[in-house]
Amino acid sequence: MNLHIPLISCICITDNRPLLLQRAIFCFDSQDYPTKELVISYPQSDVATRNILNSIEEILNIKMVKIERPEQEKLGTARNHAIASANGEYICIWDDDDWYDSKRVSQQYEVLKSGTFKASILLNVLLYNAPDNKTYHFNYQELAGTLLCEKQTFVQTSYPDLEKREDNFIIQYLTSKNVLFRIAEMPQLYIYIYHGDNVSGTRYFNLHFMLLNLVDENINAQVQDVVNPKQYRIVQ
Repeated sequence: MNLHIPLISCICITDNRPLLLQRAIFCFDSQDYPTKELVISYPQSDVATRNILNSIEEILNIKMVKIERPEQEKLGTARNHAIASANGEYICIWDDDDWYDSKRVSQQYEVLKSGTFKASILLNVLLYNAPDNKTYHFNYQELAGTLLCEKQTFVQTSYPDLEKREDNFIIQYLTSKNVLFRIAEMPQLYIYIYHGDNVSGTRYFNLHFMLLNLVDENINAQVQDVVNPKQYRIVQ
């Protein structure tokens, strides 16, 4: 019986979002997957993030790798450097402004551990419009922020040196190699959050809001409650 439980490194690229970052860290700490580390990259001038991470390390028993990056380093390059610094056999993208169910990592690894696929991605998630307090079904779209991939496969390519759309290249590469497993019908694992300051921009989200279907009010109320960043404040 193979009892090997590989280390999974969750890669979080952040920039002066202390409250949202604490929610992301709380979600990481709540994962039921036992062998994990959090790799956090932030600008050298981001004193708030540095102080929060130092305080959290004293409070929570989290395996953490901290990277202080140059101010002008673009998102794609920051991701590459974070992956290079990760110790895990697998890399899990961990955006600082979304919400994750406690089973996200374990469910995404489960489909890979005994098969030929090297990466998994979620096709169905929930999309929450925070300014308008509305939640949508985000169905059958490859959301690059949900990627979990074997590191050895990841390092055979790299993110382009771009600030936006840098992850499209990675998805195309994994698809071309036929190693990407697409997980459907598990929208509860991930809430994709629009808050007005997203990298993708308002126009991108407004287009989706026009085309997507709303969830029912009971689910919307649950989403509003669970994503509220104030309840995840670990340090003041």
